[in-house]
Amino acid sequence: MKPPQKSERNERGVVIIWTAFFMLMMLGFVALGIDVAKVMATRTELQNAADAAALAGASALDPTTGQIRPDSATIRAQWTSAQNKAFVDAPVSVTLLSGDVQVDPNENTVKVTVRRNPSTDGSMITHVAQVLGINDVDINATATAQAQRTCQQCERLAPMAALPPAGQSTFQTGCSPLYQLVRGDGSGANGNWQLLSFPDCPEGQCGGMSGTTGADYLRCLLENGYACCVGVNERVLTKPGGNAGPVIQGLQARWDADNDRRTNICFSEYAGNHSRIVNVPVTQPLGGGRDEVIVTGFAAFFLHERPSGPTQPVWAEFVYDVVPGTGGNCNSTVFTIRLIE
Repeated sequence: MKPPQKSERNERGVVIIWTAFFMLMMLGFVALGIDVAKVMATRTELQNAADAAALAGASALDPTTGQIRPDSATIRAQWTSAQNKAFVDAPVSVTLLSGDVQVDPNENTVKVTVRRNPSTDGSMITHVAQVLGINDVDINATATAQAQRTCQQCERLAPMAALPPAGQSTFQTGCSPLYQLVRGDGSGANGNWQLLSFPDCPEGQCGGMSGTTGADYLRCLLENGYACCVGVNERVLTKPGGNAGPVIQGLQARWDADNDRRTNICFSEYAGNHSRIVNVPVTQPLGGGRDEVIVTGFAAFFLHERPSGPTQPVWAEFVYDVVPGTGGNCNSTVFTIRLIE
């Protein structure tokens, strides 16, 4: 007696059922992947917006106190955030509400929270998850930036030494007193005119120039700034002699690059592009001839006049500034900003 034979027709029916079930699962995974990918992309976009807004807010340093100004920080953070986009249904500018920017002037921090939820421009719209009743997703991102005193400045450093007045460890803001960045006759400095020789740097507009003690290199650095890093406690050489021609030409080029060239104005009246703000190392008192000095910090100064004569000293007003570099607990009056959260 022959055993009962399986129906090929029945087998074909089972294969069709399993194939349909498998295809349904695959479509579900693909559909889920679409919404998950959109959520991840939106979160990344929001984090980028939060980072940029926090850094922009932390750059709103008061040039007379060195503390972050809450109103200016909020405006800068809101403007920067709006330049970034994140998904709702399509990419939409990221809007910050007033409560989304928290400024702590004592700690010099700015915390920014960006959102995709109904209180701003709307939550992120899903595509396939709507069949499960999930029509949108709320997504947030936060970032905190801090302005710290600079322990190492990278870029925009001019080869002039700032010397605090005798008996003082720092400088005073305001139109008076003014501070001398280049001596007019070298008197009292044993032949040094407060000029410095930075090591050769292959970067920036002065990169690759031969002869780090030459006139052309000095002129270029005064106009464009040193593009490599100099740190606190680092030793640099002084540059003896007046070097009147390179000094005048470099600083005149810096002055002429500014869109506010009014002379004898205070920084509080200034409305230029910061070309007249000069960042310099603070050093020990200069010795005689070519000598090593130790960098004790960094400071920013605002040029009051356009240099015009070979024996004219360079006077400037002390201000606070924000520069590229690394922060820390250093005795600097120049700040750098970084993300801390």
